[in-house]
Amino acid sequence: MAEYGKILIIAMPFFLVLIALEKIYGYYTGNDTAPYMDTVSSVSSGMTNSVKDVLGISVTLISYEWLVSKIAVFYLEPSFWTYLIGFIVIDFYGYWTHRLAHQINFLWNQHAIHHSRRNLI
Repeated sequence: MAEYGKILIIAMPFFLVLIALEKIYGYYTGNDTAPYMDTVSSVSSGMTNSVKDVLGISVTLISYEWLVSKIAVFYLEPSFWTYLIGFIVIDFYGYWTHRLAHQINFLWNQHAIHHSRRNLI
């Protein structure tokens, strides 16, 4: 959790600088592709997700040993292949949950805020 928090502390200012550069560039070229409401929505969503993720990691770290001792079916040795397969599975899951959120009305109701500004145009 400490590493994740450090990464967020470093990454978030870079994101804000990049957003500011995009806004400045759009202003001077007359082609602002990121409306202010989208910017505010994205930054707010990112901050909320970061807090959620940090809290989720802390709950996971606190409960991990108990979960492993009580409900683990088998143990996987950490290796390159374990991490590679885990990355692919998590990416696959993330892609399909996002895609299904666009296609299933019940899921869209919770996902629509992600697109709220664009829906008004």
